[in-house]
Amino acid sequence: MRRFRCGGQPELGDNLRSSSMAVRSTAILAPHGGAIEAGTSELCLAIAGYSHKEGPAAAMPSAVPGLVQRDYWMFEALVNNEALHITSTLCDDPAALAVCTNNLYAVSLHGFSPKKGPKNQILIGGRDRRLMENLAWAFDKHGLKPLSDNDDLSVTVTLAAADSELNGDDVRNFVNRTRTGAGAQLEISTELRRSMFGTFDGAENRRATAGTGFWNGFTNAVREAIDVHELGLAKPAPSTSV
Repeated sequence: MRRFRCGGQPELGDNLRSSSMAVRSTAILAPHGGAIEAGTSELCLAIAGYSHKEGPAAAMPSAVPGLVQRDYWMFEALVNNEALHITSTLCDDPAALAVCTNNLYAVSLHGFSPKKGPKNQILIGGRDRRLMENLAWAFDKHGLKPLSDNDDLSVTVTLAAADSELNGDDVRNFVNRTRTGAGAQLEISTELRRSMFGTFDGAENRRATAGTGFWNGFTNAVREAIDVHELGLAKPAPSTSV
């Protein structure tokens, strides 16, 4: 099943003021939520500013006080079935496309199993290079970075190269079908997602036990990267690629 929120488009204009206000217009997406890429549904809601503890039966997740509420779209599967894993370039759900085209920017959350390297990895792709680099900067700031002396607390964050299979830069990728024609895609390794939940198996267990390990660092980093991006700023990021 799908869950989404799609608000009104922000009014844009140039008033020639000496300072700029943030344009709150970023969608959060999780196309393979539920049992497919476990943990991405809960992360989607949390980053969008809503309670991750409320399941699909809720009419609308509760807004979290103190956080910016953003548009979101996610597909939640009850079982991990390959037939339900629709690639981002083939996503044609009208609600998903409406959420993307309604916003200037978008961040999509995915799960992957790295073929090599450490267990905790984030691969950043997409067509919005500034947003990708802002995300890499924010992950580093919030402690998601390589550590030589502790594999459990080490996170490798990589900007996807142009020839990477998961670079997410296809114009048909729905995260790139925003008002600016670009977005950012986060591939999160299974073990990194697992660390964010007390019990990783089962949707109810994940909703009840979310918040461990890298949860706060990850969600806070993505929110801060979006805030910085919506101000039109560009932060320096490591130049690694795969």
